[in-house]
Amino acid sequence: MFQKTVSNLKSNWPLAGFLVIGLIAFISSPSKSEQDPLETVAAPASVDTYIPAGHVLVPIEIANAESLASLVGDMGGVVDLYLASNDTQKGGLKVGSKLKLLRAPLNPQQYAVLVKDTESPRLLSFNGPFIAVVQNPEARGNSVTPASAPRKAVRIEYQN
Repeated sequence: MFQKTVSNLKSNWPLAGFLVIGLIAFISSPSKSEQDPLETVAAPASVDTYIPAGHVLVPIEIANAESLASLVGDMGGVVDLYLASNDTQKGGLKVGSKLKLLRAPLNPQQYAVLVKDTESPRLLSFNGPFIAVVQNPEARGNSVTPASAPRKAVRIEYQN
């Protein structure tokens, strides 16, 4: 019987080659029990797990959120914040520079900025909405502009 099977395989060598290649492919394929290492890492429950010590995450309203969404990635970027103009306030006042902007994972249209906990009251003293201007992510150091920055008076004297 064994000799009959061997003689059939010799006469049908393409079928025998196909069976050997199929057997090799089956043996070398990864097993289903192996999992991707990234799948085994549990995702953090919320964004607050990313906040470093001494910092707070301040949710803000951004006037240019739609155009900003196409510029920054899924997590956010580094921005300068300016006050947006509306009926009650003049815009263009710089509120903060080089602030880390984060997008909300559950609602991508919502943003928050990461600031030192000592600077959060100054940021909250400004009424939104804000305009975010994207900066170089390699820039270091962030700051919130004081609410009332003293300006020097300009004095012009005319002589006749």
